[in-house]
Amino acid sequence: MDNGYFILIVLFLLSLAIRSGYELLKEAGKVNPESKLVFAFIFTTMCTLWVCWFALCPLDPFQVNLPDAVRWSGLALFVVGMILAIGALLQLKGLENIDHLITTGFFTGIRHPMYTGFGLWILGWSIYHGAIASLSVGLIGIANILFWRRLEDARLAVRYGDTYQKYRLKTWF
Repeated sequence: MDNGYFILIVLFLLSLAIRSGYELLKEAGKVNPESKLVFAFIFTTMCTLWVCWFALCPLDPFQVNLPDAVRWSGLALFVVGMILAIGALLQLKGLENIDHLITTGFFTGIRHPMYTGFGLWILGWSIYHGAIASLSVGLIGIANILFWRRLEDARLAVRYGDTYQKYRLKTWF
């Protein structure tokens, strides 16, 4: 396996671990999510995570030739994921410290469109490149996204109570 590919995997997994650690520390009240320094660090970590992901798949040493229809379906998943994630980010007008429950726009049918978009990025990009090894690493990323979503659901349920529970019943993911 190429050293560059291995380094990208390590950086991707390290970034996932840092983000998950941040979420746990935030949950325990041990880190201030309003700190600009903390935000800058986590934002940089997430940028590193995504740059590594997008570089991993084209370099995958175990690529398989998939039929064009499957490859283009992967690219379509990736594009839908980009639209969801970036659209939700623009609608939120931020990444942390949103002071109200958003239930319109991208959030009408999907509680976590950014996390959904991230998962679609991972699946779509690896399918498009026929990147088998990268997909197996990406599944660890998807597991982390599900973990982050669970923590966020719990925080939102505590913060917004019945309003959030009713919203959950009307939405997916």
